[in-house]
Amino acid sequence: MTTTISSRTTANANQGLADLYGAAVKSLSARNTGLQGIDAQIKRDDARLSTLGRLANVLDDVRSVAGTLAASGLKLATQVDGKVLDARITASGATAGAHKIDVKQLAQAQQLVTIRVPTAATTIGSGAPTVVRIEAGGSARTIRIGAPDNTPDGIAAAFKAAGIDAKLVSDDKGVALSLTGQPGAANAMRIGVSGDPALQALLSYQPGARGAVTQASAAQDAVVNVDGKTVTSGSNKLTGAIAGVTLDLKAKGAGTVTLAGDNTAIAKNVKAFADAVNALPGRLAALKSGDTASDRTLAQIQDQVTRLVGGVDPTALAAIGVSTKNGKLAIDAAKLDAAIAADPDRVAKLFANGGSGLADKVGTGIAQQLATGGTLAGQAAAVAKDRDTLADKKTQMTQAVNAQASNLVQQYANAGSNSLFGLMNGGRPMSAFDFLA
Repeated sequence: MTTTISSRTTANANQGLADLYGAAVKSLSARNTGLQGIDAQIKRDDARLSTLGRLANVLDDVRSVAGTLAASGLKLATQVDGKVLDARITASGATAGAHKIDVKQLAQAQQLVTIRVPTAATTIGSGAPTVVRIEAGGSARTIRIGAPDNTPDGIAAAFKAAGIDAKLVSDDKGVALSLTGQPGAANAMRIGVSGDPALQALLSYQPGARGAVTQASAAQDAVVNVDGKTVTSGSNKLTGAIAGVTLDLKAKGAGTVTLAGDNTAIAKNVKAFADAVNALPGRLAALKSGDTASDRTLAQIQDQVTRLVGGVDPTALAAIGVSTKNGKLAIDAAKLDAAIAADPDRVAKLFANGGSGLADKVGTGIAQQLATGGTLAGQAAAVAKDRDTLADKKTQMTQAVNAQASNLVQQYANAGSNSLFGLMNGGRPMSAFDFLA
């Protein structure tokens, strides 16, 4: 008599082995102190990179204000008619005049969404090592995924760790992975996947190809008409369309940007600069995390800014109603107004004077920190390199764990009443519990 094994029986058996493989990987990974140690170090590096990124944003805010003063000579002010944009003087070359602006289209980031799976903890595929490569804007990022991270939660975490804006969206039909790129048409994403077939099917994306990933919104440039000339930008920050001015686009529609020389702008600009400098200690303190290396960097940055603020003749500043103490600026508004009325050029040159003014020095010093080769950029590069090294080690250890799990599953599949495992287990095949206990 011939016994036929149905395809459903075979599929169920294969699924059982796949489930066992995933459980084995999870159990072995939990017991591997080396993997746990590397995970902790990667999280430490991720936290340090996050702190450095936020620190760069804080410093760039101060640099931007200082740059505006240096570029405008403190006397030139911007006025915007309409709610579709803001305008700032950020470079030399700005001159008095009015400019008609019509924002036709805002820059937009591409958003991709996968098909839904039942829950955030649903296991996808066998857990075999998988490499995801995301190409966008002329660069690429590589993400490695394997058990036990082959779930929506694990995949989203892996994408976030690689610097991808990833999140889970859920409704009554299940959970989907949403990926958001950077604004601009050049930043449209392509996703290639090698490894586990199930993850390939879920995550692969090529423009125009049908698959499990769909485009919820397309990457696009901003399109703006400035004084009758159409210009485009990959972001909603437009420079160069008006000499020396940066336009921050907020909505579609028309507006007018007016640049006018006005001595009353001097006091306004001095106050804006003082506010930015004075807010810095509090903003740096908010970034402290208890990590020794990160906190030391924050202290070094504050010390440098304090030295820069104190680098201008205090007697000259006092004469116009400005004093410095511990890296902060205090302004006597009445005395400053009187000094501006008496000699506006003298006041302006204390802050912006071809590199020797206070705003010049603060802006240049911060720019050097942010530039390639600067302290901040160097630290970020070192931490990123360390993280990459740790990620490679984790990949090697994960592959070893996966191989060990495969071996256990194979032994389980081969175990029978006449095998060593069967004899050790009372003549019956060993269960998943026996192997993982």
